[in-house]
Amino acid sequence: MRRVGVLLVGLLTVLTAACSAGPAPAPPPSFDPPTAFGPPSGTLLRGTSGSLTGSYGARPELPVALDGTTVWFTDSGGLSRADSTGVAAAVPVPPGRWVSGAPRPVPGAGLVLAGSSSVVPGSGTTPPGLAVELLAVARSRAGEPDPTVAWTAAAPVPWTENPRSVRTAVVGVAAVGDGRRVAVLTASTSTRRSTVAVDLDARRVLWVADGVLAGAVLDGRDPDGAPVAGATLAGGPVVVGAAVPPGGGGGYSPSETVGLDVVTGARRWAADGGSTALSVHRAGPATVTVAGRRPTSAKAFLTVYDAGGGSRNAVDLGTATAPPECAWDEAATTVCSGSNRAFGLDAPTGALLWSLPAGGRVAPAVTTAWHGAVYGTTVNGPVVVDARTGRDRNAAPGAAPVVVNAYLGVGAGPGLLSGVVVTPATG
Repeated sequence: MRRVGVLLVGLLTVLTAACSAGPAPAPPPSFDPPTAFGPPSGTLLRGTSGSLTGSYGARPELPVALDGTTVWFTDSGGLSRADSTGVAAAVPVPPGRWVSGAPRPVPGAGLVLAGSSSVVPGSGTTPPGLAVELLAVARSRAGEPDPTVAWTAAAPVPWTENPRSVRTAVVGVAAVGDGRRVAVLTASTSTRRSTVAVDLDARRVLWVADGVLAGAVLDGRDPDGAPVAGATLAGGPVVVGAAVPPGGGGGYSPSETVGLDVVTGARRWAADGGSTALSVHRAGPATVTVAGRRPTSAKAFLTVYDAGGGSRNAVDLGTATAPPECAWDEAATTVCSGSNRAFGLDAPTGALLWSLPAGGRVAPAVTTAWHGAVYGTTVNGPVVVDARTGRDRNAAPGAAPVVVNAYLGVGAGPGLLSGVVVTPATG
């Protein structure tokens, strides 16, 4: 009888808690893609907007990633998780690590990945070195228990730089034939570059390519990991990046575009030998854009390659000497901007869809593109244009986010000292 009484009390306690908890809160409204934003709901990074959005080429970048209504970001060597109001919880990282670059949520693996660098102590006649490390954080949402590092995988590189001068980036995650996931991490300074591949299931480094700065990982899948029809890759997933020859220096040294096997790091193809200022960006599930300067002139070029190194299209840039920067909208279009020009390319074929300025309209300075919408600014303020047509979708959206999803936008605040702010999507 006593046992029955205890069970009844326990059942009543559960029922009472369930009743008092009430229904789960309704999710915030979502817009795919958003074309309007409300006033800032929180501040992530404080300071001057220009310094925090540090432009690389034509498009600004931020060390921020969105995962639903949760924000992950790096700042001053640390990693944090925040909600849409900017309330943040720091991730305790191993001592001596300097974290940088945008984190990358991997929902299928239940992880958020970030890159860091640290000093490898010297011994005897061996001087101190540098390690590039992938940090795997247990994925969680804002409001849940504080995030923690689940595991790490480090690779020594033949550098002696201070970790604070090293910029890391998680370029992408590929699904390989046997169901494993491989993450690709880059590290760079003004004169050095290296790419590291990590098996997320075995939690170990697969290979290191020193002298290569990866820009894209192609596995024929969309950002959610689903295979895309017509994007099957012969030979498996590939890493595409810019490589300097032995003894080469930074981005303005003679370089070439290379395609590396994701699992082994073996070189599959090369192109654009001798070019300078090369930048590589994912243009679709199986294509990349490569921009740079020709080796025999100062003229800029932009070529769309497939995963096997075949040229899909070479875009006419006229007399431009500054290579454009490109962003895939994670749907069907890649948008590029630079030298006071913006244009859209069909992601599978590289065909030119539209170009601005034209017809009395000016080109926006593109901040990002997502799901058929292009975000940017003109002399009139923020604007959203259609990724397929280049026509205005909203001439006064309220913000020009650098990072965006269906719920939120993150970008520079409205004033010089506003820092980086979160703006909720409203339409």
